[in-house]
Formats: sequence, structure tokens, C-alpha cells
Amino acid sequence: MGSKAGWLFLMLMALIIAILSAGCATGPAGGPSASKSQADLLKDAGFKMHTPSSPDKVAYVKTLPAKKVVMNQHQDKVFYLVCTDPDSQQCFLGDKAAYQRYQQLAIQQSLAEDQHKVSEERWDPEALQMWTDAHGGG
Repeated sequence: MGSKAGWLFLMLMALIIAILSAGCATGPAGGPSASKSQADLLKDAGFKMHTPSSPDKVAYVKTLPAKKVVMNQHQDKVFYLVCTDPDSQQCFLGDKAAYQRYQQLAIQQSLAEDQHKVSEERWDPEALQMWTDAHGGG
């Protein structure tokens, strides 16, 4: 009985080390799963930083909701504004194509973040047994 408990302890420790090692190998240090800021996603999508040229335009930018995409139509043209920093006097401007690229990038980042996070923590003997069986234990 004692050797089986020792063996299970060693297997559990190996599992923990494997999980920690995998976490270090895929960490946020510039890898594909590294989380980008909204400003980075907007730039990557083709949005351009805009600095208003008059006090009236600065006042308008201040009315934009922080970190939200605002669609605007003017003379049959659709464009999008995003104020990523509510204390800034700048905003990002993009066309429909840039907005569509931004949506795709944001979805990809969201999926990447969701897929690498632990969704719950459990201590199920069944899971340990499955792991043991998969690795030739038994």
C-alpha cells in the first residue's frame, strides 16, 4: 500500500512539473499568446492615431466613450473612432476594412487567452487515473 501511495505521489509531482514547465514555455514574453493592448490591436488592424487640430475637435474627442468603438457616418462614408485613453486628446481613426481586421484580431486574441487559461481547479482521482493509464501506469 505504501509503495502505491509513493508512486501516485511521484506521478502527481511529475504532472505538476509538466504543467508548470508548459506554462513557462508558452508565457507572455512575446509569444503568439502574448496579450496585446487595444491600441496595439488597432494599429495592427490599420487604424491611425489622430490628434485633433482645434479646441472644438478636442472637446469632441473628450465626448467619446473610453475604449469603445464608435461608428460614424458622414457623406456616405463610414469610419470608426476609438479613444483608448480617456485622458488623452487623441483617438484612433479607421475605415470599415480596418474595423473588420480589428474585430478579427480581437477575437483571435480572446480565443488565445481563453484557451490557455485554467478554467477550473479540481482534484479528481479519475483524472489522475486517466493520466496514469495514458502514460503506461497501472
